Amino acid sequence: NVLQTEMIKTYKELFSAEEDNSLYFTYSGRCNELEVKNLHYQVDTAAQIPWYERLSEFKLPWEMKGNKQTAISKLSLRVRSGQMLAVIGSSGCGKTSLLDIITCRDEGGTMKSGQVLINGTPNTPQLVKKSIAHVRQDDRLLPHLTVRETLSFVAKLRLPTRFTQEQRDQRVDDVIAELRLRQCANTRVGNDYVRGVSGGERRRVSIAVQLLWNPGILILDEPTSGLDSFTAHNLVITLSRLARGNRLVLLSVHQPRSDIFQLFDLVVLLSSGSAVYCGPARDMVPYFTALGHPCPRYCNPSDFYG
Repeated sequence: NVLQTEMIKTYKELFSAEEDNSLYFTYSGRCNELEVKNLHYQVDTAAQIPWYERLSEFKLPWEMKGNKQTAISKLSLRVRSGQMLAVIGSSGCGKTSLLDIITCRDEGGTMKSGQVLINGTPNTPQLVKKSIAHVRQDDRLLPHLTVRETLSFVAKLRLPTRFTQEQRDQRVDDVIAELRLRQCANTRVGNDYVRGVSGGERRRVSIAVQLLWNPGILILDEPTSGLDSFTAHNLVITLSRLARGNRLVLLSVHQPRSDIFQLFDLVVLLSSGSAVYCGPARDMVPYFTALGHPCPRYCNPSDFYG
């Protein structure tokens, strides 16, 4: 019994550092609320075609008549600090368009109706810049810098001038600890041509870059794309921990695995731009079951209903 007790104690000491639930970098600002009200959004197909492709068809740019298509129709949702909301659905259902509208990055489209409110205030580029961190799907990092050098460089550019060098270094250490990047802190980031950290670690670095200025709202466009199942699961666990640290986390995911689906607090299921379901993730299967569409046993709900 004594030997067994010592083995359990040693096991806890070895693995508690990586698997503990403590939050190194809890957001201490005001609680945030993001609300989308009756959003109707259209895109112009001609605006999506580059001008040089139009000239290749021997047509002047203004002679190309586009076709207005509805990307999002009558969408409403609300999410608060401490919650993680996942926008799921098949390709082309409007996930990326929704995130672009929230972050004021919509190009070639028109909002016909609806509002996007951040803490009750309509979103503007200035408000988004102050309150929202947007992590894009592609990792835009300098490949020849190490993880720590990357974060230190961004800290000098992004953090307020009142921060001393010691405070910047402490913020970098906090973010590295929060995103479990200690083991690769001195490894080059790399890319497709330069050998560096793994794909999952590179995605964590992209999140760490945005997390440096301690935003209250974190929005991610398909953060698990291109990652294996184990790495994707660990990444979503990290995002769940960030949400529990009083942050608002909103992400788009293309048909997540069942173990990842269980980590979400709220889910919005989109189909052709319309919300088929919007509510707690644990209630999605009972909701469709009550409508006469039960999910088969051993079947992933996001695959079956998406």
